[in-house]
Amino acid sequence: MMIPLSNKKVLLLKAIAKYKFLTFNQIIRLGIEKHKANVSKLCKDLRESKRPLIRKIPHNNGEPAKHYLTKRGKEVLLDLCEDIQAEHIHIVPTILYTDTQDQKHRCTTIDIQIALDTTCVSHGLEMLFCDRYFDTVGNNRIDKNLKSKTAFLYEGNKSVKADIIFMLQTSKQKELYILELENGKDTKKAVEKCINHAKAILLKSANEKYHFPQGYRTLWIFEHESIMQATMIKLKENLFFSHLTEFFLFKSLSELDRDMIVGWRNIASQKRKLYYL
Repeated sequence: MMIPLSNKKVLLLKAIAKYKFLTFNQIIRLGIEKHKANVSKLCKDLRESKRPLIRKIPHNNGEPAKHYLTKRGKEVLLDLCEDIQAEHIHIVPTILYTDTQDQKHRCTTIDIQIALDTTCVSHGLEMLFCDRYFDTVGNNRIDKNLKSKTAFLYEGNKSVKADIIFMLQTSKQKELYILELENGKDTKKAVEKCINHAKAILLKSANEKYHFPQGYRTLWIFEHESIMQATMIKLKENLFFSHLTEFFLFKSLSELDRDMIVGWRNIASQKRKLYYL
C-alpha cells in the first residue's frame, strides 16, 4: 500500500538511503531543511510511525544523532520513487543500540562525500559511483566472505581499505580517485599508508579492480594541517616517491566547505586541481 509522504520526507528518505547515516547538520547541508527544529520534526515523524521508516542510533552528549533507513523505509521508497534502484539503497537491517567506535571517522567521511556531490552539481559533473569503506560486498552468514567495497591489494595478499573510492565523468573523460581521511596526529601512520598506496599504484590493482587503464590520483584530507605538512615533507624526502609526486594530492579538513576541484597540493606543495581538461 502506498504511504502518502510530503516531498521533504521523500527527499529525506532518499538522502538517508544514499549516504546510509545522516546527522541533522548533514541534512541541513543537503538543503532538505534550513533549521534543526524542522529537521527534528521530519525525522520524528518518520521514526515514530507504527512501522518506522528510519531509526536513530542512541547517542551520548556531544555526539550528533545519526539516522538510518529501515527495511520498511526501503520498501516505501521503492514504492514511491521510480528513479531509484534497490541496489543503490543503503539500509541497516537490524536495530543499532550503540554507535561504532569509528563514528567520528565515518561521519566525516560522509561529510566529504556530501562536499564532493555538491561540487559535482556546481560544476556539472556526473558522479559515476562512490564507494565508502563501510560499504560491503559478500556475506558472513553463508560464504564468510564479507569485505569492504573499497579494499584492493597493495602487496601480495595484503590489502588497503580506502575511505572513499569514486569516479567522475568530466566533459571529456572518466577520472578515478582514491581518497583517505587522516584524523589524529600520527605522521608515521600517514606516511605508511601513503607507501602502501604507492605500492598499489605500481601494482595497478585498483586499475584492474575498476577496469580503469589510465592513471588515477590518491586524495588525502587531514584533520590537522600540521600533520599534513609533516607527511608531505617526509614523502618529498623519500626517493620512492620521486616519480609519484602527481599521484598524491593533499588538502586540510578545514577547507572541506570550499570547492573540491581546487585547493589541492601535490607532494612538492605545488597547487593542483582535481582534474584538468
